[in-house]
Amino acid sequence: MKLSRILTFLFFLAFFLKAYAKEVFIEPGPNAQEKLQEAMILMETGDTLVIKSGVYVLEDSLSLDVDKVIVRGEGMDKTILDFHDQKSGAQGLLVTSDAVTLKDFAILNAKGDALKVIGAKGISMIGLKTEWTGGPKSTNGAYGFYPVESENVLIDKCVAIGASDAGIYVGQSKNIIVRNSIAQYNVAGIEIENSYYADVYGNLASHNTAGILIFDLPDLPQQGGHHVRVFDNDSI
Repeated sequence: MKLSRILTFLFFLAFFLKAYAKEVFIEPGPNAQEKLQEAMILMETGDTLVIKSGVYVLEDSLSLDVDKVIVRGEGMDKTILDFHDQKSGAQGLLVTSDAVTLKDFAILNAKGDALKVIGAKGISMIGLKTEWTGGPKSTNGAYGFYPVESENVLIDKCVAIGASDAGIYVGQSKNIIVRNSIAQYNVAGIEIENSYYADVYGNLASHNTAGILIFDLPDLPQQGGHHVRVFDNDSI
């Protein structure tokens, strides 16, 4: 009887959250920076932020700190967040919340890292692109995709081009999947560092200084990386 009541409560809780979740739509144009950041601040659990097709020229970093939300564009070649005029912030987009899905948009020409995720429990990056469009340069941002100190990390069908360090980097994390993705013209294509339980498969790493790297560095809080499997990739 007690279990039945718990299941009933969970059902109504899920129904309540779904019923009150909303979609917020942002379009390119004047004040796009303010509109995007405001939407990310005001999102609530279960909400979806839809970034419509177009080029968004942004001068400051964006940040997201709301759990259980979705941020999606209309395609990595259609919804473009371009930071070539960035004046402040250490990355393009910073995510510090749990159970977040990011999909179908691009982050270009960030001053620092393109997409940084810190301490997330559940982060899905699907159909995203990070790129520095001026070609490989030492002045490009260090990392394209940069989740650290996180759990349950998914990077799927993503593209990383032109990072001055690693295109796709996962560090000090656990329960990781990197699959069906492309890393090109970076110093390191794909890098798994000081991490536990990672599968890296179905990826293409080409025209990088090094293709796919798995290693531990000293003097980091998480040591002794283990259970990392790398298979069915092309590294050329």
